[in-house]
Amino acid sequence: MNVKSILEQCGLNEQHFEFIAQAIPDGYAALRSIVDNTPMFNMFAPGLQRLGHLRNVAVQHALQLKTGATDLFYTKDAWNAAHNYMFMQLQCGQVVLTSHYCGRSGTQGVKKAIVRGELNQRNYDLFANENRQPDADPTVGSAYAHILHGGVSDPVMAAIGIPGRDQRTYMLPPLILPIRRPQASQVEEVVDMIAETMKKKQKAKQDQAA
Repeated sequence: MNVKSILEQCGLNEQHFEFIAQAIPDGYAALRSIVDNTPMFNMFAPGLQRLGHLRNVAVQHALQLKTGATDLFYTKDAWNAAHNYMFMQLQCGQVVLTSHYCGRSGTQGVKKAIVRGELNQRNYDLFANENRQPDADPTVGSAYAHILHGGVSDPVMAAIGIPGRDQRTYMLPPLILPIRRPQASQVEEVVDMIAETMKKKQKAKQDQAA
């Protein structure tokens, strides 16, 4: 049993994996375009070097945009336990995925979070305990997985991993996704989508201050 076979048992297929593989470079290219056209970013160091959180935001927007054009997934916004950070859940049937930036080289670990721990309950039928391999029970019907990506201007790593109960380690090697070339038309739409999101947030702040 491996990550791909587990996710396929839960309803995913090659189209879903390709969907995710394409969204990651589209998100990175969109952020690069925004930085290139924003003097505050492109005229001062460190530029792209310190935009890790925004890379994940851009990837989430790319995933959301692609979701609107297909029926492969649907998205849902969720808050962390402190209610100070919103993140996106990508879902297909009984599979829920969240996106995570893993640093410039793709080697940083994923931070533990209470809400993700609740999602991780889906994986309890996969792990008898943390010292054994995931249960190879063919009746597995639900899963929680991490979309993992890393890089600076372009992604150097794209993968899907099923976390253990500690939300950080992976009992099985993650499914490595191919690094695709960004699609120009999709990149432009992601840039526009991010701009629209920023406008809505700015308006919400102005309304609160009024």
